[in-house]
Amino acid sequence: MVLVAFGLGRAAPAQENNARPTFLFAGGNVYTLDARGARAEAIFVAGDRITAVGTLAALQELRQPDTRTIPLNGATVLPGLIDAHGHMAALGSFALGRLDLSSAKSFDQLVAVIAEQVKAAQPGAWIVGGRWDHESWPDRALPTHAKLSAVSPDNPVWLTRVDGHAGLANAAAMKLAGVTRDTGVPRGGDILKDGAGEPTGIFLDNAEDLIAEHAQGPSASPADLILAAQKLCLSAGLTGVHDAGITPAEADVYKELADAGQLKLRVYALLAGNYAIDYFTERAPLIGERFTLRSCKLYADGALGSRGAWLIDAYSDKPTDAQGRPYTGFPVMQTEFLRRVAEDGLRRGYQVCTHAIGDRGNREALSAYAVALSRRPTEGHRFRVEHAQVLTSDDLARFKQLGVIASMQPTHCTSDMRWAEARLGPRRCAGAYAWARLLRSGAALALGSDFPVESHNPFLGLYAAVTRQDREGAPAGGWRPQERMTREEALRGFTLGSAYAAFEEDRKGTLEPGKLADFVVIDRDVLTCDPLEIPHTFVLMTVIGGEIVHRAQP
Repeated sequence: MVLVAFGLGRAAPAQENNARPTFLFAGGNVYTLDARGARAEAIFVAGDRITAVGTLAALQELRQPDTRTIPLNGATVLPGLIDAHGHMAALGSFALGRLDLSSAKSFDQLVAVIAEQVKAAQPGAWIVGGRWDHESWPDRALPTHAKLSAVSPDNPVWLTRVDGHAGLANAAAMKLAGVTRDTGVPRGGDILKDGAGEPTGIFLDNAEDLIAEHAQGPSASPADLILAAQKLCLSAGLTGVHDAGITPAEADVYKELADAGQLKLRVYALLAGNYAIDYFTERAPLIGERFTLRSCKLYADGALGSRGAWLIDAYSDKPTDAQGRPYTGFPVMQTEFLRRVAEDGLRRGYQVCTHAIGDRGNREALSAYAVALSRRPTEGHRFRVEHAQVLTSDDLARFKQLGVIASMQPTHCTSDMRWAEARLGPRRCAGAYAWARLLRSGAALALGSDFPVESHNPFLGLYAAVTRQDREGAPAGGWRPQERMTREEALRGFTLGSAYAAFEEDRKGTLEPGKLADFVVIDRDVLTCDPLEIPHTFVLMTVIGGEIVHRAQP
């Protein structure tokens, strides 16, 4: 191990250090991820900032009478891990009682779980759950409500698919919502129907609101949901999360939690796009130590798993719709609206991020950005595309050209690789989950998970990025292995890349003097261990602003 002492000349003045608590985190295997790739064995912290990083012998000289030494016992230390795309309230909802159906291996198993829930429920009470995945079931077919309705005649049921872009309602829920065969299909969504023209119970994207606005899940306040999610994130080694798509009311809750000192996690929020223009007009960007709101999230399309992603050509496994027309998915928001919000964001100093999965969705999002930037050229806008899952070669090159950040989720690849080629065909798969090509093109990359669609555990994302394999190591060599990232590239995506995507690279992302003392202590060296060991990484300590906010029980 190469050990260097550096940054000692930038130590804070003694009188300033005396006014702040000081800590020496000593005896670790520290990856700084600085420009030189320096390694170290100790970190000196004053208040919420790093004062110095280097050898233990050198940093001992900075000790003061009240300096507290925290032994690291040879453990590996990484800069604070930042998930560039998650959903805090949704994660908290599963922690606080929302029914998690991810373990259902068939639709019959799902129905059996609901039947048990009905036995314990009062007639008329809603049963709400999520995270089912029909691609994990033997027939891999989207379900219909008949079996579900048979076991829940007196209870409305609403169950969202794992991607959140589709939901299954039973007959009672559809009746309560007033949905019939004649219900109009909202723009940006779909109501799937059977051969007789009756709703199957599956609602896609904007059509989900027809049921969701009536559904009543477990009672928990927004603050409770956020705090429950925070606990999970801190224990997983996350020091920051970009919460993708919050409401103004949730923003107020975040501010209250931050002011009360209850928000330990650093949250960079993306306002839900339908609120954006009014919010931008009424309020200036908010930039804080624990909560920042200077961004919004739009939707170009839906998800690939539920076939709502917008493609240029028809789906390989669903070439036509019920009317015999080429089926390509659909836009969730109109391109003109994307452009209008982007232009308004440039005018008012807000970053704009757009969910785009399909190659058409990505093309339209990039084109909307291009038009807005041509009308209002702005350096350093750092607009983002969230997911960027399927790209043509031409559109892949536009990320660098336009200065657009690709915010991607490695575990989406390892979840979707089971069926992605059936959806897309081999030609389009060449541009699917193309992290390495984007990185080599010079585009900026930020990595996350999209929890609770995927696990909030960042080490699963790190593993997926460097192997493109499932937890058992299949397929051999990885799915489309040319897109694998190196371990350092992937780690930078979860640290400095995510910090850059939030305009925070001067304060986060590396362990250097003057930066925030955000880091995670783990039980193995994820940059050198057997790749199959990475998912089993155990978090010993999470430190944010010099405060130990999570410590594993001995």
